[in-house]
Amino acid sequence: MLHELLFVLLGYPGNVFVPSPPNASTTFAIPHNFPLLHPTERECLNRLGQLGWTYLQINQFISSVKDLKLLAATHYANQPHGAYIQALVTCIELTLNDYRSDILDMEQRILNKHDDAGSDIIPLALITANLSRWELLLPALYKFIRMLQQNPAKYHGCRLFDLLMDQSRTGVLEFRAEIEKMMTQLHNVLYRQLTAWMVYGQWVDPDNEFFIVPYSAEGRPSTATAWNRLYVIDYDRIPSHLSHALVESILFVGKAIATVNEMDKLPMSVSRHDDDSLLPFASSRRSFQHLQQLHKIRIPLDMKKKHLQLLLSLHSSSSTQHASAPWIRYPQQLQAIVSQVRKSTAEWLFTQVLIGDHGLHRYLESFRHVFLLKYGDLASNFIDECALWRRKSLQKGGGDKAAAKPPSNPSKTAIIFRYQELNALLGKASIGTDAEDQLQGFKVLLQEDQTRQYPFADLLLVDLRMVLTFDLEWPIDLFLSKSDLKNYSHLWSFLTSLKNTQMALNNLYKLLRYHQEDAGAISKTGNEYYERFVWRTRASMLFWVDTMWNHVQSQVIDVHYQQLISSTNTSADPATPTSSSSTTKKKTWQPKAKLDFEEIQAAHQHFLHNTMRGCLLVSNDCVATMHHILKTCLLFCDLMERISQDGQWRTNKRRKTAAKTAAEIVNQWTKSTTVSWMEDVVSLQDKFNEYTDKFFVLTSSLQPDIKASGQLDVLLMQLDYNKWFSK
Repeated sequence: MLHELLFVLLGYPGNVFVPSPPNASTTFAIPHNFPLLHPTERECLNRLGQLGWTYLQINQFISSVKDLKLLAATHYANQPHGAYIQALVTCIELTLNDYRSDILDMEQRILNKHDDAGSDIIPLALITANLSRWELLLPALYKFIRMLQQNPAKYHGCRLFDLLMDQSRTGVLEFRAEIEKMMTQLHNVLYRQLTAWMVYGQWVDPDNEFFIVPYSAEGRPSTATAWNRLYVIDYDRIPSHLSHALVESILFVGKAIATVNEMDKLPMSVSRHDDDSLLPFASSRRSFQHLQQLHKIRIPLDMKKKHLQLLLSLHSSSSTQHASAPWIRYPQQLQAIVSQVRKSTAEWLFTQVLIGDHGLHRYLESFRHVFLLKYGDLASNFIDECALWRRKSLQKGGGDKAAAKPPSNPSKTAIIFRYQELNALLGKASIGTDAEDQLQGFKVLLQEDQTRQYPFADLLLVDLRMVLTFDLEWPIDLFLSKSDLKNYSHLWSFLTSLKNTQMALNNLYKLLRYHQEDAGAISKTGNEYYERFVWRTRASMLFWVDTMWNHVQSQVIDVHYQQLISSTNTSADPATPTSSSSTTKKKTWQPKAKLDFEEIQAAHQHFLHNTMRGCLLVSNDCVATMHHILKTCLLFCDLMERISQDGQWRTNKRRKTAAKTAAEIVNQWTKSTTVSWMEDVVSLQDKFNEYTDKFFVLTSSLQPDIKASGQLDVLLMQLDYNKWFSK
């Protein structure tokens, strides 16, 4: 009987312990017709038989997972497989080895009669007591592997971390200790993947377990740049105990090393900083093959060794005992190591690719000129071209704005054609300006889902939302993030709307002042009254827009941009690079030696943050109010343009008239002649006054730090120079 018991504890049934039920067994039990057993003994033996059956199921699971290594991937797609599950079952197998050792020790004690109670009797209670630990642990392990078997895709690869952390919330101390051992083994696999990825730039993931995956065009925008077409993050695979920021740092380091290793397979813009190879707007470039041979970047061996030692220290730390749980301890250690590796890699890359005449400052200058509208002639030309394009669209629609409005669900061909047409307008607007041949990488976005987040995107073309963006290619996307680019696009949308409104009000003067026709049916006296009313409305609108435009450009953008340049400049005159002669190269600023990559990045983040705050784009209330103000001004311009085209606005050149008394002049100014469109003008003026009053109150109540970022006290003083708002 004892031998049968020992055999069944190791998963081998016999004549005494048989599978029960026979067809689909769930345990090993003594048959009901087995004689000479007390019910208590039978129950105790059946408990031990259940333990042996549980051990057998776990052992079979381990064998099945190990056997999968010899098969092709297509043969086990729906079964637990991969490096992580292999590490997990190896840990479980070590635990089963302890179980087998306990059984062998028990057999040795039985043979040596160490536990003999007399008459060659071994108390069954003693055997049960010796195996009590396993009666708690093995059923918990079996329940755990059943979850893996039932849903292998859900718990594949790095997703196993989340399952283990969920299972660790248990009252079985032995099972929690086993879970912590599994976590250690899984982290060792992760560390090996991270070492290959972050030190050598090698993506080793034959079973699709890693949270970094090769780029796939399916489900991703076709505009992804070469740098972003290498590898991306699969956020569904990220374990919950690793932050997204940590994973993005891991991606950055490995992708940078992989990009350097794969430079011969990437577009020319990835090559090193020869004369024009890194310019976002280069007009001429050398052949790619020559640049590749001439400027192959080599990763320093010392940096590789340093990073390897840092990552190997994670392996050594996993073998020591700690009081904290592994899902708390390991992410903290990994965060510290990854931060060091990222900083070292970023600084090295910064010294290799973002230097010289074609380094970071050229991109910043380009963004200042284009995004922040320092090239005023480019902005003016583009606004004029957009106005002409919209006018032609209205004419094609028979002059009906509703007919000319783009359909809510345009065809793909129509979207592509409109996209190409408006980007061509951007290129056309640059002809003859300083921005000519400097717009490579800049493009307009028209998709509703991409432009909805920009409140001012609807003020230029009215019926079509549009913003300007830039293709983040290597190496500038080492420095700029997508959120930075969104801020630049938001600023461009706001500044362009402000400039467009300013130009519309200025053009309105020319349209109304020099649109000369006969006086018609309206008397001159009445004409002068509503004419003066219109001019007063236009003057108040233009004053607000001009004040806002001048303040934003001179007191906000230019001030913070000069601070950015001076904080990262080593030349004597950081703001304005000069040249000693026409034959010498420009003296351009270089990053200070004492500043590292992250400090320069922080300076740029500070510049963008202060610029956004100074332009009041961080306050949703201010953004909505400014949008209403600009929208009202544009509606006023459209109304007066339509009135002029309909012939309802008629004026003559001013002629010398006989002298009038003061009473006659006042009576003439205050006399009102009923005109059909005057109510619309009065309504727009009332709305404008309401919105500007609200803007003044909102701006006055902003926090002091926001006011300081935009020198808003100066703006408020300029707007309220005559005590109009504070009366």
